[in-house]
Amino acid sequence: MGQQVRNYKVSVVTAVYNVEKYLEEMIMSITSQTIGFENIQLILVDDGSTDGSRQICEKYAAQYPENIVTVYKENGGVSSARNEGLKHAVGEYINFTDADDMLESTALELMFAYLKENEDDIDLVAIPVKLFGRINAEHPLNDKFSKTRVIDLEKEYNCIQLAINSTLIRKDCFAMRRFDNELSYAEDAQVVCDILIDKMKYGVVCETCYWYRKRDDNDSAIDIGRKRACYYIPYMEKFVLYVMKKASEKVGNVPRFIQYACMYDLQWRLTQNTFVEHGVITGEEIKKYKQLILKALESIDNKMITEQKNLLNNYKRAILLLKKDNIAKKELVFEANDIRIRVRGSFTSAGVGAYLGQYEFASIDDEKLTIEGYVRYFPELEDINVVFRQEQNGMLIEYTAELVDRKEYYSYCMNEVITKAKGFRFHIHRGQMLEDMDLQLCIRYKNTYVICNNIAFGSFFPLTKDIKSSYLYRGGVLISHSENVLKILKLSDEKKVKEYEKLFQEELLNCESVTSEDITLRKHFFRLKKLKQKEVWLICDRFSKADDNGEAFFTYMNTIGKAKNIKTYFMLEKDSKDYERLKKIGNVVPFDSKKQKLLYLLCDKVISAHTDDFATNYFKEKTFLYKDILNQRKFVYLKHGIIKDDRSRSLRRSNKNIGMLVTATKREHESIFHYDYYYDESCVKCTGLARYDFLYDNENGHLITFMPTWRLYLTRDYDLNSYSRKLVRGFEESTYCQMYQKVFENQQLYEMAEKYHYTLALMMHPAMPRDCIKYFNCENRIKVLNINTRYNQIYADSKLVITDYSSAVFDFAYLRKPVIYFQHDAEEFFSGSHICEKGYFDYERDGFGEVEYTADDLVNRIIEYMENECRLKDLYRERIENTFLYHDKENCKRIYDEIIKL
Repeated sequence: MGQQVRNYKVSVVTAVYNVEKYLEEMIMSITSQTIGFENIQLILVDDGSTDGSRQICEKYAAQYPENIVTVYKENGGVSSARNEGLKHAVGEYINFTDADDMLESTALELMFAYLKENEDDIDLVAIPVKLFGRINAEHPLNDKFSKTRVIDLEKEYNCIQLAINSTLIRKDCFAMRRFDNELSYAEDAQVVCDILIDKMKYGVVCETCYWYRKRDDNDSAIDIGRKRACYYIPYMEKFVLYVMKKASEKVGNVPRFIQYACMYDLQWRLTQNTFVEHGVITGEEIKKYKQLILKALESIDNKMITEQKNLLNNYKRAILLLKKDNIAKKELVFEANDIRIRVRGSFTSAGVGAYLGQYEFASIDDEKLTIEGYVRYFPELEDINVVFRQEQNGMLIEYTAELVDRKEYYSYCMNEVITKAKGFRFHIHRGQMLEDMDLQLCIRYKNTYVICNNIAFGSFFPLTKDIKSSYLYRGGVLISHSENVLKILKLSDEKKVKEYEKLFQEELLNCESVTSEDITLRKHFFRLKKLKQKEVWLICDRFSKADDNGEAFFTYMNTIGKAKNIKTYFMLEKDSKDYERLKKIGNVVPFDSKKQKLLYLLCDKVISAHTDDFATNYFKEKTFLYKDILNQRKFVYLKHGIIKDDRSRSLRRSNKNIGMLVTATKREHESIFHYDYYYDESCVKCTGLARYDFLYDNENGHLITFMPTWRLYLTRDYDLNSYSRKLVRGFEESTYCQMYQKVFENQQLYEMAEKYHYTLALMMHPAMPRDCIKYFNCENRIKVLNINTRYNQIYADSKLVITDYSSAVFDFAYLRKPVIYFQHDAEEFFSGSHICEKGYFDYERDGFGEVEYTADDLVNRIIEYMENECRLKDLYRERIENTFLYHDKENCKRIYDEIIKL
């Protein structure tokens, strides 16, 4: 749209792309500027938006025809959009507020005035950045805004400016400059650094701010950058190495502020354990990316690395040692109670004793005390030992731990290990225990003992650092702590224990987050514990829904498996549709009720099909109040389905502390020990799944059911209270959406289903928002099953099930019925963005049906099964027979027998 040329103090150029949710807030923050909107030209460049952004631009352009310019172009990225906007800019100064952010109302007035006053000395002025939305915080580079002033970058080289959105710049600076269209990340930093090289000075105004939105859906350019190829090599070539070269050409060297700025921006890449996201660039490209980083580091002084404020000590050491000249300067420095690494002339690392270690588990039984955890250390220290040291009568008594590698706590820099971790386990038998023991955790390397001074207490460790008087008491042994020392007491008089409990409760009274209700719950526990005569088992599936292995086992325990010495309760929301049905089976306790909270403390076993917090960490941020109590109960994981992929990231012992993990196939059982779950054989039991006992076949069933699983990377805003999520922005463009959309749009599928008298049905995974169904374009052509439909009913009524990766079809195979897998997005699904990584199960080799990769092949395969009455093929029947260890209806009994052994 055209606009009469007039004099504006400021032109605001804004690139707009699919930001309808935020755009009006941004525009209103510009129209309400105290400099006066009549002095502002707002240029909105719609970069090919597919949502309602264009209509919003048009609405405000019509409302402010003299001030707002709207420009429309094909999608080309933020650089091309800003360049297009600059063609229309006529203001004296230029600002580039992003379309999802906001300017404080005084921002343009104060920046304009300061830049105008100092324009002989500076070309650019910046304001503080404040994060809001998903994260509320100050930007890491806000330190320089101590007062409004001109910064001389030759003196204050660490006062860098990289973002362009929070600046005001002389229009003249863009006479010969444009944003690089080939640069998708740091394109603004490239321009800012190039401008600053000219005068080596810029202004900062501290009395206002720029509001930078951290989106709830994590879909900003920075948030999703690592999954795009342009994040890697182009960034190094077009930003880091480009600005270094440009600086050298202009001033004859790479100024320190450029070095510092490049190192600041690089650090976020070098401190990622995953150097490059899987599958984004090739092996050769990764090699080139590394070479470009190493080349850049050679132009960065050691001091610019060691002075980075946000860079942890171990990364400073690692980055320094990426430079050839520093490698020969590395040496170990041995001290009285510590070991350091020195890069001579530049840097001495923190000692190993400062590295974080953690106590994770503690248990006391009739024979011994067991303490488990991990320590972290330099990889240069080979063959370490972990010991407890106890001083007794002037002598040091030493207990040596069993060790195991804990790779999940390793740190990496450019795929090289820079910090290692060892898990430790101490057994101190009762006969070894002294009356009073003060145990100090140490790392022993050769003849040096390193005292571990930075020890945390894990979620499942019974003590808490938050409460000095926290303790654990079991069978005559009491554990407490003082700073980093574990104190062990042998107590035969339980009156002493009451004194500890009194101190604990007194300290709780001084905690702001603790209510009288919290303390009362603890008191009730101790009172009722004395009256407790039977074991209490608290059973659940989801807190809002039953119909899984929890319900199956609960049914067994209240029918043929009923035991006189065990009292079972099923935990479920009172307004759940399953509540009344479960009450007819046995005791049901309303989720989140006072009774349920008390039962969670009193129970001996929590037995659940899921490992969400409601089952494993019910009290969440208040768990510290009850850690000693919760230490005695066991968590039994009945599972939601067969573990066929590597789920060790989410299920490993340090995350869930599963006391008994139920498995159903031989290979599943073996996989728990193959991957890094860290459970031993006493915890993992191959019994079969409880719900298999209740599977049945309806011979008159006529469904062909689609059962897609969910995608973590396509959902956001997980609400634990409703067990619901929302779809990410742009879901309709995802591979997941389009692959199912193409299947459900195939007319032949519906014609053949009608011919062979089948009903096509869709059952969405509970964790996948049901909004996605509307994007599949299938609601009027396919039977969408209600979320409360019982799974055993689906399996009974279905003749064929189509899934992508769901383990739920193991149930269907248990009934000797056929399955088809649809895996058009296999590489994406197993890239690490979901909750699991590819494990032992190969769908082509081990699956219970064909694997199809295109919508057309899937439809043809479904039709083939229709034509053959959905009969199970001999190949897949044989696989099923060889998969399951048991084929009977005794799964619940085996689970019960194993729980009793706990």
